[in-house]
Amino acid sequence: MNSKLRVIKIVTAAAIVFMFLLVVSLIINIVKISNVTSTENKLREQIAEIDLKIEQNDGSIAQLSSNEYLDWYAREYLNMKGRDEDAFTFEE
Repeated sequence: MNSKLRVIKIVTAAAIVFMFLLVVSLIINIVKISNVTSTENKLREQIAEIDLKIEQNDGSIAQLSSNEYLDWYAREYLNMKGRDEDAFTFEE
């Protein structure tokens, strides 16, 4: 009877240790999952910001590559003129 009681105590102790290790493992995994979720949310926010910047830059590129802007820039900074225009400068 003494050996049966001893075996029961050993099995019970082993089960308690096993359950404790399972709980610790579960807690560690929950912490890791929350960290990953937090990182994922931060990355989603960054993606949204970058997408917004891309849209803004696409608009700027479209504007800067338009014929109207190129004509304005050529007249303003390169002293060029359009067809059927006479160029003149002011003398001081």
